[in-house]
Amino acid sequence: MRETPFVRYWRTTRAELDTAFLHWIPRFFPSLCETQAAAVHDALADGKRLRGCLLCLVSDALGGRREAALPRALAVECIQAASLIHDDFVDCDTERRERPAAWTKYGPRKAVLLGDLMFATALQRMTENGRAGGLAVAEVIATMANGAWQEPLEPADVERALLAEPERGQGLYPRIIHLKTGALFGTAARLGAISAGGSQRMADLAHEFGVHLGEAYQIADDLADVDGRESSATEWAVLAPAIVHFCGESELARANLPKGSTAAPESFLSETLPVLRSRMRKAMHARLGLASERARQFPDSPFGRLLETAPPEIVHLSLGELP
Repeated sequence: MRETPFVRYWRTTRAELDTAFLHWIPRFFPSLCETQAAAVHDALADGKRLRGCLLCLVSDALGGRREAALPRALAVECIQAASLIHDDFVDCDTERRERPAAWTKYGPRKAVLLGDLMFATALQRMTENGRAGGLAVAEVIATMANGAWQEPLEPADVERALLAEPERGQGLYPRIIHLKTGALFGTAARLGAISAGGSQRMADLAHEFGVHLGEAYQIADDLADVDGRESSATEWAVLAPAIVHFCGESELARANLPKGSTAAPESFLSETLPVLRSRMRKAMHARLGLASERARQFPDSPFGRLLETAPPEIVHLSLGELP
């Protein structure tokens, strides 16, 4: 990726966060022995720190001090890492960032408890820093758990959520992307405003900015997943919420899928996926535009202008350029 001002900011801030976390992790987890602390370091290793960098950029845009942003950035990254530990176990994914997933390294029980510890510690430390930060972290942990619980993971889940309750099914996809991803990006941005001592209005504005960005990020991730699938092997349970939302319930019904089926007919996918891709891209760009519009309401400064250009670059940074 070309070295835009935001990419330079991200590279510098990511390196700063990696160094700062070496200092802050023992203060977050003072009672852990060396082996246990190493598991926390391992869970946080090799991440892109997008949410932590976003927190720092919002703080910078509001004139905040970096030393106030750093512990909050670690809390956000702990929440992200803990959610990935749980996701890998639930999804039976054996690798994370080209390394063994935590549940394969420590065993399922220890891995789940490690995720719980990181969630709870992030909440504890942010509560110690102030009521507003503690409430924001408590809310996002509950929200993400809600999203994980609601997400349809099996064909039977989709049949129940989409076919038995069509009105609820129409809104399932936007609800999932908000709960899974939008909420944590929004909380990262809110904590950036809180760390800078911003007003309630600025904290709310930052949260809206982050939510729109996070939802766009999740749509882009899902779109990359759609583009990377072989149509003959596509699992309809994965795509069904997006198909119903963007193409309509009738599209899914037209596929005439057998009950409990995991593969959609190739003829159905060849007609439906191009429409799905186009509408997902449109929805992604709409949310990126909303995020940039919120950023334009921040005080005018070099960091404020950087915040305005950040949304599409954050998506591209993680997922690559999308045509």
